[in-house]
Amino acid sequence: KNKTLSIKDIARISGVSIATVSRVLNNKGGGYSERTAEKVRAVAESYGYISNMAAKSLRESKSNTIGLIIPNISNDFFSSLSLKIETYMEKNDYSVFICNTNNDMEKEKRYFKTLAGRGVDGIICASGMNTLSDDVIRNDIPVICIDRSSENGVKIPRIMNDEVHGGYMATKHLIENQCKHILYIGFYRGGMEQPIMYDDPRLEGYKKALKEKGIMLDYNYIVYSKWSASTSGEAEQIVAKFIKEGHVLDGIFAANDSLALGAVHAVMKAGKKIPEEIKIAGFDNSMYAQSMLPSITSVDRRLDELAEKGCQTMLNMINGQEIKEDTIMVPVELVVRESSCSE
Repeated sequence: KNKTLSIKDIARISGVSIATVSRVLNNKGGGYSERTAEKVRAVAESYGYISNMAAKSLRESKSNTIGLIIPNISNDFFSSLSLKIETYMEKNDYSVFICNTNNDMEKEKRYFKTLAGRGVDGIICASGMNTLSDDVIRNDIPVICIDRSSENGVKIPRIMNDEVHGGYMATKHLIENQCKHILYIGFYRGGMEQPIMYDDPRLEGYKKALKEKGIMLDYNYIVYSKWSASTSGEAEQIVAKFIKEGHVLDGIFAANDSLALGAVHAVMKAGKKIPEEIKIAGFDNSMYAQSMLPSITSVDRRLDELAEKGCQTMLNMINGQEIKEDTIMVPVELVVRESSCSE
């Protein structure tokens, strides 16, 4: 009873050949009836059979596993993305090792090496590190980036949103709803101990909308959260300070919904009405935006499509297909809610 059951044991108990057991357990049809298949599966299940994936991996030079590197599992966007990737890959007979870096770049590098050592078939990187150093990228392991780009010349497919257009749509919407003094709240990458400034496409969209509408850019209205997890608490402090200092404020565009949530709290505590006095828009269309009162206008990133395109690109690379597109762009759309529109 304590012995690990083998395919040979299952064949003996079921009264069929080892080849038949192997075909049944690996879902390879032909040469056996459905009744035989049911008998083999019943025996395997009753004895708690677990296939030796390590041996199978050596035979087939595949582990049927991938690594997923994310910066913050507590962030609604990344937890939702992880779930969708895991669900999609499971349907394709792949397991996913989820590696949470907690915005630590050194930890991120170690995860690349650890995953390579585990023999994963590929790595999906949705991390906070733009420049992927050569020592963490192995040529024989496919790597793709979701929501990030590689800036060191290494050709890595990336699945992206048009974040410039998203920032433009959100800011334009606020302007068209009579906002002229709009605070932009962005966030650093890399963690509080090692904040990294980077080209911010959402800020570029903000600037583009202001310019188009003839509103002069004021750098006093551009602030950044020090913590890349973009906690609502810090955003609340930023907005509270901004209001207390007496700055004219009728709109806020936050670079993600966690920041927007903090902005809502600060505005309400200051006794200002949303959206009558101050209108707010976020980014990601997360649960924060949908469940908050008032609900928050936000840029929807089509998370299902982002995950699906990322997974399919990874599977294509694992199967040896050449990826001709360096960048696969997933469109965004603005979801208007109570925080910016009174109707």
